[in-house]
Amino acid sequence: MSGYLWALSMDGTAGIMGNDIDLDLSFSDLLDDLDFALSLRFESHKGNLGYFLDGMAIRLKPETSTPAGTISQEVNSFIGEVGGIYHFNPKVEGIYGVRYQAMDVEVDLPGMTVGGDVDWADIFVGLRYVPVRTDKWHVWLRGDVGGGDSDITWNGVLGAGYHFNNRWMLGGAYRILVNDFEQDGFKWDVNYEGVAVILGYTFQPR
Repeated sequence: MSGYLWALSMDGTAGIMGNDIDLDLSFSDLLDDLDFALSLRFESHKGNLGYFLDGMAIRLKPETSTPAGTISQEVNSFIGEVGGIYHFNPKVEGIYGVRYQAMDVEVDLPGMTVGGDVDWADIFVGLRYVPVRTDKWHVWLRGDVGGGDSDITWNGVLGAGYHFNNRWMLGGAYRILVNDFEQDGFKWDVNYEGVAVILGYTFQPR
């Protein structure tokens, strides 16, 4: 089990009922607007098989000043994954599952308020490659592609972890998640990317 902080940035276009908003938010921008964040991951393995659960919830309250007035937003976002793992060999793992995303956005524009909530799910498949796995270190590279409710999604992770003992691990990773979703007047063509800090605990000693 691990908890992690993803220092993400957002770049792309969000749209509600034809009102498009260009997003170009660095981690420092998001940190200023952050109201709540929680991220957890659980992974289990037995023989050649395994499974994982991953969830991240964020609430943002950004404000933007324009010549016409202040634009206030409240964004509640959840990204969850559930899936399976198949170990082809000690270094290569197949991964597959479902990625679920939910978004609740409310935007206060000068003279009007627009908003809505939407959720969507995509099936994904990919690989995880572990070129280094020792008593102290492991390095991994994950890539997957998915689709379903979205036109397409891409996800990539490069990470490394240091094991202090047979239970505790401290690591870091760089992740990018590319979204291309549009449905019922809601658009979320937004890319997430950034560095994550990971603290892991193993229930079964290594």
